[in-house]
Amino acid sequence: MGQGITLRRRVLLGAPVVLLLAIFVYVVATPSFTLRTHLPVEALNPLRCTWFCHNHGCPHMAKLPAWLTSDAGLFGQTIKALYGLGASISKTRGIGYGLANLLVYCVLWPTVTYALWTVVVGQGATLRRERAKKGSRP
Repeated sequence: MGQGITLRRRVLLGAPVVLLLAIFVYVVATPSFTLRTHLPVEALNPLRCTWFCHNHGCPHMAKLPAWLTSDAGLFGQTIKALYGLGASISKTRGIGYGLANLLVYCVLWPTVTYALWTVVVGQGATLRRERAKKGSRP
């Protein structure tokens, strides 16, 4: 077995990057794509959440448990953490919060996910090599 990276492994490592770029190009090339300059304003809809809920809080009965969706739960703690991170980035609350969202969800999260993907691909290659060694022995 060679020491270099196989074509299969290169394809597996490159697939998430190529897919991400393809989605990005598709979204930007879509004629209806526009950059949002402000939060949308929508009326309250009693049957489902709208931007009203995002902008003013949700008056609907929760369908998910409070530990996940409440202000004291995971959702609320995540928002507080993003505001805290944003405060260390910018003194303007909205700008810092927005930059923190971009940093966490567009840089940090994908980087960690891709790093884990590379580990999986590497471990898969190692397992295939080990299986091939065991299969060649009598």
